[in-house]
Amino acid sequence: MSRSFVSLFVLGAITALALWYVWQGWQITELSSKVIASRLERDELLAQRDRFKLEVMRVWSLENIERLARERLGMKKVPPKPLKLSPGK
Repeated sequence: MSRSFVSLFVLGAITALALWYVWQGWQITELSSKVIASRLERDELLAQRDRFKLEVMRVWSLENIERLARERLGMKKVPPKPLKLSPGK
């Protein structure tokens, strides 16, 4: 009786360890796929941030502001006038 109990206990322990090992492998696989998905999302967001930075630089460029002033506001570029300094005392 005690020998069959020990055998049953050992078999149960081996089964429990095998199930725990399989469960751990499944958890590692699931977490690895989440890490990969997070990295892909991060890369997309970084690329989007870079596109937004370029768009902001384009919109706020002096060339773009000058073009908008001409097209929307009808402004014209005035050439600079030379400064005439009066002789100092």
